[in-house]
This record gives sequence, C-alpha cells and structure tokens, in this order.
Amino acid sequence: MIRLLVALLAAILHSSSAFVVPSSCSSLAHNTVLYPRGCVRGSAAQSSTSLCMSADTVIEQLTDPAFLENVATGGALAFAGDVIAQSLTSEEPGFPPRDWDKIRTAAFVAFGGLYTGGAQHFIFGFLNASFDDAVKRLLLNQFVLIPLCYYPTFLFMVPTLRAGWEAEGGFGSEEAKARQEELFAEVFGKIPSTLLRNWCFWLPVQFVQFNFVPVDLQVTYCAAFGVIWNAILSWSTSEATASQKSA
Repeated sequence: MIRLLVALLAAILHSSSAFVVPSSCSSLAHNTVLYPRGCVRGSAAQSSTSLCMSADTVIEQLTDPAFLENVATGGALAFAGDVIAQSLTSEEPGFPPRDWDKIRTAAFVAFGGLYTGGAQHFIFGFLNASFDDAVKRLLLNQFVLIPLCYYPTFLFMVPTLRAGWEAEGGFGSEEAKARQEELFAEVFGKIPSTLLRNWCFWLPVQFVQFNFVPVDLQVTYCAAFGVIWNAILSWSTSEATASQKSA
C-alpha cells in the first residue's frame, strides 16, 4: 500500500501541468503523446515510460500563474470557511466572532493554500489527464487520495501549526508537543464520522466537478464548496455537542 501511494504521488507530480505537446499538434486528445518539459525528444524517449523532471521544470511549475492563483484561492476561501464555521459555533456571535481563534484560522489558511489550492492543482491535473472516465477520477480521489493523503496531511499540518503558534516556546517546545498531541487526538477521534459526512457531501459535488467543470476551474470550484462543507461540519458538530450536554 505504501509503495502504491508513493508511486501515485510521484505520478501526480508529473501531472498534465508538467507536460507539453509537440508544436505540430493542433489539439490535445487523451491519446496524444505528451513530452515532459526538459526531456530529450526522440523515438527512444517517446517509447520510454520513464519521466524526467529538472529543477527548472519544478520552478516553472511552482511559479506558474495558474498554480499561484489556486494557492491564493485555496487560502482565501479557507479563511472565509473557518471564520464562518467559528461564527456558527461561537457563544459570542458576530462576523468574525468576538472570541475568534485567529491562530486556528491561520492554520486552516496555510492548509487551504498548500493542499486545497496547491496540491490539488496537480492532483486534479493528474486525474483529468490520466483517466477518461469521470467516475474513475471521482472514486480514486474520494476513496484513495482523501483517506490516504488529505486527512493524514490535515492531521499532521493543522495541529502542528496551531500548537507551535500557540505555545510561548514556539515549535519544538514541550508545551507545543503537548498541545499538538491534544489537538491530534481531538481531530483523529472525529475522522470516522467526518469521513462518512465527507462522502455524503463530496461525492455528488465532485461528480459534477469531474463531469462538467473545466480543469482550470476545478480547484476554485472545490475550494468554494469547501466553505459550505466547513459550515455544515461545524454546525453538525455543535449540534452533536449540544445534544450530549443536554442529555
């Protein structure tokens, strides 16, 4: 399973954004031969299944305006989503709420920018370039990438950032480590129920995405629905907490 995941991630890094089409081609079809930028083109290169990626190619991809726009969009919509989510569950109403946890929002913005906007720029490019069938893209994303990439990244990144920024001693301090473990346990305990809600919400949303939304708008589409997802999740969590207290 680990080898499969590593191979999949390696393929994603060589997604459609890392390729160019020969100038003689006027249109791109699914069976078009794609050449990695910076690779030698010839009969041997065309028949080879190996991919090459130079440092220049990596820099070119990470400075691509489309990539940077998706990172900014993911971060901005994560900001909006978390502020709305906190407003729905706050005991001091307002927008933003008076007890606004700015550090939590900052951690979500970082995750939204790097994963929702950044990583999914390549993930969606890979899925759309590699699979003709929209249902295959949907199933691979929701039942492989979400459980094995999205949630592990979230579980590591958000508690680590929150703990490090909250602790007076900063990252690596005993206070930060204790807080990270506390946040990790809190989030990890909700993963099974969250994953079920995730599939109820995201399967129809991403069915539309992979069937009808243009590739260059899919990250924005997904991030926009992420705002709604955060609101629903926060509301349902607060309702469950209130029910437990009343019981």
